[in-house]
Amino acid sequence: MSSRSPIVSLVKPGEGGASIDRGSVHATHAELLRELGRPREARQRDERALALTANPAQQALLTQRLTWN
Repeated sequence: MSSRSPIVSLVKPGEGGASIDRGSVHATHAELLRELGRPREARQRDERALALTANPAQQALLTQRLTWN
């Protein structure tokens, strides 16, 4: 099991240093909001994450999350 922080997993190496995968940040924020019982705000973050990601697997997961409500 990795000892890396979940937030560290969101940082990808890019040209000139690390860059943040903003879609993943929004998706993670959505999960935290959902756990806190704030589904409306979670949905907004999931929608933003979906708009930012080009990854088909992430798009499928986010689309599924958005249909749960």
